[in-house]
Amino acid sequence: MGVVAPAQADPYQLPTIDDPAPEEPGTGGGSGGGTTAAYVLQGVIQTEGTESDGTARRMKLRGYSRFATPGNDRRDADYINVQCTATAQTGAVTGEYDSENGGALVDVHFGSPWIPNGAFLRSVHVACTHYATKSGVVYETTSAADITIPY
Repeated sequence: MGVVAPAQADPYQLPTIDDPAPEEPGTGGGSGGGTTAAYVLQGVIQTEGTESDGTARRMKLRGYSRFATPGNDRRDADYINVQCTATAQTGAVTGEYDSENGGALVDVHFGSPWIPNGAFLRSVHVACTHYATKSGVVYETTSAADITIPY
Protein backbone atom coordinates (compact mmCIF):
# COMPACT_ATOMS: atom_id res chain seq x y z
CA MET A 1 0.00 0.00 0.00
CA GLY A 2 1.21 3.51 -0.71
CA VAL A 3 1.46 6.54 1.47
CA VAL A 4 -0.99 9.40 0.92
CA ALA A 5 0.86 12.63 0.17
CA PRO A 6 -0.44 16.00 1.37
CA ALA A 7 -3.06 17.35 -1.00
CA GLN A 8 -2.34 20.28 -3.24
CA ALA A 9 -4.89 22.04 -5.38
CA ASP A 10 -5.01 21.51 -9.10
CA PRO A 11 -6.69 24.72 -10.23
CA TYR A 12 -8.44 24.83 -13.58
CA GLN A 13 -6.40 27.90 -14.44
CA LEU A 14 -4.06 30.24 -12.66
CA PRO A 15 -5.52 33.70 -12.20
CA THR A 16 -3.92 36.87 -13.46
CA ILE A 17 -4.47 39.53 -10.86
CA ASP A 18 -4.64 43.13 -12.03
CA ASP A 19 -5.13 44.42 -8.51
CA PRO A 20 -3.27 41.97 -6.25
CA ALA A 21 -4.53 41.21 -2.79
CA PRO A 22 -3.04 43.53 -0.18
CA GLU A 23 0.15 42.26 1.38
CA GLU A 24 -0.10 40.91 4.87
CA PRO A 25 1.73 42.99 7.45
CA GLY A 26 5.46 42.47 7.44
CA THR A 27 5.69 40.62 4.13
CA GLY A 28 7.13 43.55 2.21
CA GLY A 29 6.14 44.59 -1.23
CA GLY A 30 7.51 45.66 -4.52
CA SER A 31 6.98 48.02 -7.38
CA GLY A 32 6.25 47.56 -11.00
CA GLY A 33 3.42 46.36 -13.19
CA GLY A 34 0.76 43.74 -12.64
CA THR A 35 1.67 40.39 -11.20
CA THR A 36 0.56 36.86 -11.89
CA ALA A 37 -0.40 35.15 -8.65
CA ALA A 38 -0.96 31.44 -8.32
CA TYR A 39 -2.79 30.22 -5.24
CA VAL A 40 -2.69 26.91 -3.46
CA LEU A 41 -5.63 25.22 -1.76
CA GLN A 42 -4.27 22.99 0.98
CA GLY A 43 -6.32 20.14 2.36
CA VAL A 44 -5.35 18.74 5.76
CA ILE A 45 -6.63 15.98 8.06
CA GLN A 46 -5.48 15.86 11.69
CA THR A 47 -6.22 13.64 14.67
CA GLU A 48 -6.86 15.40 17.95
CA GLY A 49 -6.92 12.52 20.41
CA THR A 50 -9.44 9.87 21.37
CA GLU A 51 -12.70 9.70 23.27
CA SER A 52 -14.06 6.75 25.22
CA ASP A 53 -17.48 6.02 26.66
CA GLY A 54 -16.25 2.93 28.53
CA THR A 55 -17.49 0.46 25.92
CA ALA A 56 -16.12 2.01 22.72
CA ARG A 57 -13.54 4.51 21.44
CA ARG A 58 -13.39 7.02 18.63
CA MET A 59 -10.90 9.52 17.24
CA LYS A 60 -11.47 13.25 17.45
CA LEU A 61 -10.75 14.60 13.96
CA ARG A 62 -10.12 17.94 12.28
CA GLY A 63 -10.23 18.60 8.56
CA TYR A 64 -9.48 21.96 7.03
CA SER A 65 -9.06 23.88 3.81
CA ARG A 66 -6.43 26.62 3.71
CA PHE A 67 -6.04 29.09 0.83
CA ALA A 68 -2.58 30.62 0.37
CA THR A 69 0.08 31.87 -2.00
CA PRO A 70 2.80 29.44 -3.09
CA GLY A 71 4.98 31.15 -0.43
CA ASN A 72 2.46 29.92 2.18
CA ASP A 73 1.02 33.37 3.02
CA ARG A 74 -2.70 33.00 3.71
CA ARG A 75 -5.01 34.89 1.39
CA ASP A 76 -8.77 35.28 1.52
CA ALA A 77 -10.67 33.29 -1.07
CA ASP A 78 -13.96 34.63 -2.37
CA TYR A 79 -15.55 31.40 -1.10
CA ILE A 80 -14.01 28.36 0.64
CA ASN A 81 -15.41 25.11 2.04
CA VAL A 82 -14.48 21.71 3.46
CA GLN A 83 -16.55 18.53 3.70
CA CYS A 84 -15.22 15.48 5.56
CA THR A 85 -16.49 11.98 6.27
CA ALA A 86 -15.08 9.20 8.42
CA THR A 87 -16.14 5.68 7.46
CA ALA A 88 -15.51 2.67 9.70
CA GLN A 89 -14.98 -0.81 8.26
CA THR A 90 -18.41 -1.67 9.68
CA GLY A 91 -19.97 0.90 7.33
CA ALA A 92 -20.79 3.46 10.03
CA VAL A 93 -20.21 7.03 8.80
CA THR A 94 -19.80 10.39 10.51
CA GLY A 95 -18.93 13.73 8.96
CA GLU A 96 -19.07 17.49 8.97
CA TYR A 97 -19.19 20.43 6.55
CA ASP A 98 -18.41 24.15 6.81
CA SER A 99 -18.02 27.05 4.40
CA GLU A 100 -17.23 30.74 4.48
CA ASN A 101 -17.28 33.74 2.19
CA GLY A 102 -14.12 35.86 2.19
CA GLY A 103 -11.95 33.59 4.32
CA ALA A 104 -8.56 31.94 4.06
CA LEU A 105 -9.24 28.97 6.35
CA VAL A 106 -12.29 26.89 7.13
CA ASP A 107 -12.27 23.81 9.35
CA VAL A 108 -14.48 21.14 10.85
CA HIS A 109 -14.12 19.18 14.09
CA PHE A 110 -15.94 15.87 14.41
CA GLY A 111 -15.62 12.38 15.82
CA SER A 112 -15.08 9.16 13.91
CA PRO A 113 -17.66 6.39 14.27
CA TRP A 114 -17.50 4.61 17.61
CA ILE A 115 -15.50 1.37 17.54
CA PRO A 116 -16.45 -1.13 20.29
CA ASN A 117 -13.67 -2.16 22.67
CA GLY A 118 -12.38 -5.54 21.57
CA ALA A 119 -13.51 -5.09 17.96
CA PHE A 120 -11.11 -6.62 15.45
CA LEU A 121 -11.79 -4.08 12.68
CA ARG A 122 -10.39 -0.80 14.03
CA SER A 123 -9.55 1.20 10.87
CA VAL A 124 -11.42 4.33 9.84
CA HIS A 125 -11.08 5.95 6.40
CA VAL A 126 -11.26 9.77 6.54
CA ALA A 127 -11.84 11.65 3.28
CA CYS A 128 -12.25 15.39 2.75
CA THR A 129 -13.09 17.49 -0.27
CA HIS A 130 -11.76 21.04 -0.36
CA TYR A 131 -13.10 23.80 -2.61
CA ALA A 132 -12.40 27.49 -3.07
CA THR A 133 -12.98 30.25 -5.60
CA LYS A 134 -10.88 33.36 -6.16
CA SER A 135 -11.47 35.92 -8.92
CA GLY A 136 -13.64 33.48 -10.86
CA VAL A 137 -11.11 30.62 -10.68
CA VAL A 138 -12.12 27.33 -9.05
CA TYR A 139 -9.67 25.40 -6.85
CA GLU A 140 -10.47 21.85 -5.75
CA THR A 141 -8.53 19.11 -4.01
CA THR A 142 -9.07 16.08 -1.81
CA SER A 143 -7.29 14.60 1.18
CA ALA A 144 -7.59 11.15 2.73
CA ALA A 145 -6.14 9.14 5.59
CA ASP A 146 -6.63 5.70 7.10
CA ILE A 147 -6.59 5.88 10.89
CA THR A 148 -6.49 3.00 13.35
CA ILE A 149 -8.53 3.51 16.52
CA PRO A 150 -6.36 2.44 19.47
CA TYR A 151 -7.59 -0.06 22.06
